[in-house]
Amino acid sequence: MSEAAKLEKMFEPFKIKDVELRNRLAMAPLRTHFMSESSVTEQLIAYFAERARLGVGLIVTFPVSGAVIPGMPQPPLLNSPLHVRGWNELVETIHAFGAKLVIQVSPGRGRQVPKGLPTKAPSPLPMRIPPENLPAKCREFEERRKLPSVWASIMEGETPQEMTIDEIVIAEDSYAIAAQLIKRCGADGVELHFAHGYLGYSFLSPRTNIRNDQYGGSFENRIRFLTNALAKVRREVGDSFVVGIRISGDEHMPGGLGIEETSRMLKIAEEKGLDYVHLTDGCFEAAKWYVPDEDGTMLVEAEVLKKVLSIPVITPSIHDPVSAERALKEGKTDMVSLGRALLADSAWVKKVKEGQANKIVKCIRCLTCLRRIRAGLSIRCEVNPNLGAERYNPENHRLNAPHKKVLYYPEV
Repeated sequence: MSEAAKLEKMFEPFKIKDVELRNRLAMAPLRTHFMSESSVTEQLIAYFAERARLGVGLIVTFPVSGAVIPGMPQPPLLNSPLHVRGWNELVETIHAFGAKLVIQVSPGRGRQVPKGLPTKAPSPLPMRIPPENLPAKCREFEERRKLPSVWASIMEGETPQEMTIDEIVIAEDSYAIAAQLIKRCGADGVELHFAHGYLGYSFLSPRTNIRNDQYGGSFENRIRFLTNALAKVRREVGDSFVVGIRISGDEHMPGGLGIEETSRMLKIAEEKGLDYVHLTDGCFEAAKWYVPDEDGTMLVEAEVLKKVLSIPVITPSIHDPVSAERALKEGKTDMVSLGRALLADSAWVKKVKEGQANKIVKCIRCLTCLRRIRAGLSIRCEVNPNLGAERYNPENHRLNAPHKKVLYYPEV
């Protein structure tokens, strides 16, 4: 039996609600800095188009924000009908290449900012990264290349200003504002960002939320920001539109959120209309779980969620195709998402499907990609010189897509 025949589970069609995917492989969200302020660029479209063209079933974008929260660093905005045109171009291109697109939403960075950068968060608690929690392969690469640490500027963060109730409501509304525009641009779903220690996750964690009002303290109060945001999104997009969540299964910090409490939160969210869970892990202060050095580190948490939830679970950071196939066959996860693996080799899916997994260019987990983003530059990869130049490849242009005549007809 050929290698391609053995790796068959990942290429089965799969559905999230009514969205039909050609396989069980997704692209995980990664910041790129390919946008021009809040405008979609040709490079951004080509970057995603290449991964769609080469076989990924579902693409999840980096986060956007639906409202401005003064005094907090935020993602690019998607809060105006003028933004819809560019995003629709991206959606139609991805669809033309046979993939589906979900756009992620986050209201802001919260407490995870470097010293000297003003910000706001649920509670005025600064970030402190324990050196022992830094990923080893990144440190080894930096030592070998004699580079300063990519984490140096954020080892000690700025003390955030505690958010007012009015600002919290704006942050909740941010999800809903962006979601209704995401639906309008023809995307297949919206993913709510509650991960990695950023603003949304800071409300959930007992370690970073020490408020004594309706948004803090008890389990019910800490989850209020999530349930309110989800309810507001549902009111804007209706019951049939896909709404998922990206969430860290375990914070991996003393006094932080663990997988059991996360499971309880997600079960409540499922009952209130959540359609899937896109798992991740850790936070900046637990960076070696946030950007792990090894494959499959989140599968233990995925298994816990699979026992509690009825909705699909997507698990990232399984770069080895055989390990990904095994996790799917054993029912540990419903889908596998690839982030850095698809930066290193955009043809990962195609090579596996054609029985050429041995030709995959492997991510070396050096975090050159993150180093560029932290420096305010467009993303690049140590082992893929073509990352960032996808717009120059005519194969990524929509005229060469197999479904180029497919049009989106919005409600008017």
